[in-house]
Order: sequence, then structure tokens, then C-alpha cells
Amino acid sequence: MQNGYPGEVITMPRHRTVADVMTTRVHVASPETPFKLLVRLIEENRISAVPIVDRHGIPVGVVSESDLLFKERRGQLASETDILHPRRRHKERAKAEGLVASDVMTSPPITIRSDSRLVEAARVTQERNVRRLIVVDERGKISGVVSRSDLLQVFLRSDEELLEEIVENLIPPLMFTLQQPMVVDVHDNVVTLRGEVDRKSDVEILVRLTRELDGVVDVVNQLTYRWDDSSGVAAGRW
Repeated sequence: MQNGYPGEVITMPRHRTVADVMTTRVHVASPETPFKLLVRLIEENRISAVPIVDRHGIPVGVVSESDLLFKERRGQLASETDILHPRRRHKERAKAEGLVASDVMTSPPITIRSDSRLVEAARVTQERNVRRLIVVDERGKISGVVSRSDLLQVFLRSDEELLEEIVENLIPPLMFTLQQPMVVDVHDNVVTLRGEVDRKSDVEILVRLTRELDGVVDVVNQLTYRWDDSSGVAAGRW
């Protein structure tokens, strides 16, 4: 983005991606992995699910603790019927009788690209109601796992770190015509903006971009502007 001075280019703050917070050391299994070994992988590594990958490293499914627990209920599932959900009951019985990963896994797996923004990963986990996503690279091969707790780490950024990013990286390229310094306060990742800018649209842009910064909980807008460029009215408050 140009800041109004010839030849000078300002780089806006970079949004963090899934690659910044994901776990890269992942225990995986193949579709042929025996049931008992799947249980061992989960128990010994204290994880709740195992990604299943083909021989090219591409995820084809995931086996969770709940998938494996159908084995405990195989007698009950075999004797009971579910008139309302016959298809679901058929899948549950198949998992209960499963011997290898391909029999019990949930497929296809829910994946996300490593270069996706954290906001996109958070949206997928909530919409699909899952605790973790399998992360893949541009070739579709597994590169990690990202959990809900991983995505929340961004809100552990310090107030000082956010303040520096706003003052040094966000405001200068947007507000290069400021006549008076802008006051920025950050407390518990809530940002308060004070000062006077030229236009109402400047306020709207600055508040929106500040709110979109990784780790910002909310923005308290106490900015004023000299000109309402949406209606042509001078001197007001947004």
C-alpha cells in the first residue's frame, strides 16, 4: 500500500496462519493399521484421534476414540434397531465389527490448508463441530494438526505486542496526514483508540482493521473526525 510519498511502500501487518500455530509432530496410521494398534497409538501418545493417510501422505480419514468405542457396544448395536436413523445405525454396526483403520475411520477427513488464516480455521471447526482439523499443504499432503486450543493461542498475545503492532505497523500507512498523535491504549487485548482524523471513512477503516488484527478482543472507538465524507458534513463524531 502506498502511503502518499513517492517510492515508499508500507507493508500492512501480516495475519497469522494455521502454519503458525499447528502441531507439526503428528502420529498417523495407514488404512491397514490393526484395531489394537490404533488403540495403542491413542493411549500411549495421549491423543484423542489418529489421522489415517495413504501411501502418498494424503489424509483419507480419521479414527477417534468415539470411533473405537463402538467396539464396546457391538452386542447392543447388533440387537437393537433404529427405525428413525437406519443409515447411521448401519455405519455404527460396521465400525463395531471393524478390524482395521479403514473399517472404523470417519471419512472423508475435515482438512484445512496450512496457509489458511486462523479466522477461517475457527469458522470450520465451529461449523463442522469438530475439536481439531487435519492440516494439509498445497499438494494435499498432511503437514500437521490444529486444535481449538491452538487457535485460541493468538489471544495470549501481550498488550505490549498488540500496541506496538498498531502504533508502528497499522496506523502509519493509514494515517500519514495526522496533525496530532493518536492515542492507543491496550488492556487485556481490548484496544481503545483516541484522537482526531481527517475523515469519517478514516475512522471506519482504522477501527475495522484494528478489530481484525490477530489477538484483538474488541475495539473501543473514541475517535473524532473533521469531515464526514459520506455526507459532506464537517466536524462530527462517529
